[in-house]
Amino acid sequence: MESGMLSDFFKTSMMLRGQPNITTEEYLQLVKQVKKAALRDMESFPENEYIINGHGKNSLLGVKLKYRDDEDCLYADSSFEYQLFSRFSPYLMNYIRDGAEQIFGDADLFEEPVTNKFYWSISKFIQIQGRLYEQYRMLLSLTGNIIGVEGNVVEFERLAYRLPECLKCFSEEQKFILDNIGQILSPLNVLLSYQPGDILYIDANPFGKPFYVVYCAETAMTQNYFEWTMKEYGHYKREHPCLYVSEDHNGIDFINLTGYVSSFTDYIHFPYSPLDQIKVVETCENLVLLKASRMLKEKPAVFLKWRDWKESHEIRDNDELGKYIYEL
Repeated sequence: MESGMLSDFFKTSMMLRGQPNITTEEYLQLVKQVKKAALRDMESFPENEYIINGHGKNSLLGVKLKYRDDEDCLYADSSFEYQLFSRFSPYLMNYIRDGAEQIFGDADLFEEPVTNKFYWSISKFIQIQGRLYEQYRMLLSLTGNIIGVEGNVVEFERLAYRLPECLKCFSEEQKFILDNIGQILSPLNVLLSYQPGDILYIDANPFGKPFYVVYCAETAMTQNYFEWTMKEYGHYKREHPCLYVSEDHNGIDFINLTGYVSSFTDYIHFPYSPLDQIKVVETCENLVLLKASRMLKEKPAVFLKWRDWKESHEIRDNDELGKYIYEL
């Protein structure tokens, strides 16, 4: 397949070249634009597909209720199958409105607000050569607000190579979503204003329970790698490691605030880097995080010592990294 046959909307996700560093505000503005594009695309379905394809039988909408299991902070589906709809409005909207009313009616059965535990996942399926592909998912809160968009970029990159004619079936909104979803999932070039030692409170609702992290640094693993990303991607890959309490390791571990959001923490899956859900606070209950915060404010380079120690040890459980930090 010739490169000229690829739609422009795949170039960013496939090459990641020429992207300048962006601010947190610019990143969050892009998230809002993707949310709006998803809503416009679903609201215009299937009429918009008649205009593009001459018929409206290419797509379906599927909805699932997602909820958080407090015992392990994992999400599960309310059913094993999607509830399928041919229109977003009024049919699907009436379905989720009725479902939300039932959940709110049972609110007294839960220890916290049901809006912190439940949300809707609405998938857009498109039919290409007799097969249904999940194009993207729009996530709605129980109150009907869009809280995220997820897209299957890799699958459609492969499909575009194999069947370039399928791109003609996509609306401009679908192209915009798939063009930008990679940047949303892994914002490699976002600049943050946090300082080493800042204690950050992250409101993960409804995707998980709120938690605290301690910001360590803006850095990369090595200077050579830092410079290599400029040559390879056209911008410096900025990593923002933080300390947090890992359930997997029964103690302290590192995460990257702007890393791939699917693996942001042990069990919490975010649709985008939750930079709009973060507050700088004065304290937290974890003694190791508190000590790490004080140490980083006094000597930010201490993070490198922690990082090198972790790389030279095989971390299993029992809070080995936390004990090392606390005993310094």
